[in-house]
Amino acid sequence: MEHFKAYVSKHRTISYILGISFLVFINCCGFPILNLNKKWPLMITATQIYVVFAGALFSGAILAGLFPKKRFAAVAAVDFAAIAIGLVCRYLLEFGEVSNTYNFTLPNTLLHIGIFLAISMLVWLTSGMKRIANANRSDNT
Repeated sequence: MEHFKAYVSKHRTISYILGISFLVFINCCGFPILNLNKKWPLMITATQIYVVFAGALFSGAILAGLFPKKRFAAVAAVDFAAIAIGLVCRYLLEFGEVSNTYNFTLPNTLLHIGIFLAISMLVWLTSGMKRIANANRSDNT
């Protein structure tokens, strides 16, 4: 994590571009986390859930590295914007295909946004709490 922080502090612009692009990419390729309208084989569903869950965990870590001292609402807004851009890219990628009719339903979209946003923001919060605990520990010594 220290190497990541050093790289981010040294190359701010490229870090923001790569970090936000990863969030958009994961949400474009990983939507929907769980399709509530169409039945898929268990192995495909399990793989999809695992990949998106891991992507959300990593996205939270990216947000923690990019925005260590920002307020929750600001980071959540950035995360939500990246999720929305990813979903728009997915919609445009499959524009005119039948899959958009059963993928882009309100339950699928809300489930994806809610789960991804919750997991990534929990990782961001956990990282912030860990950073504060480490700072307090170093102040006491």
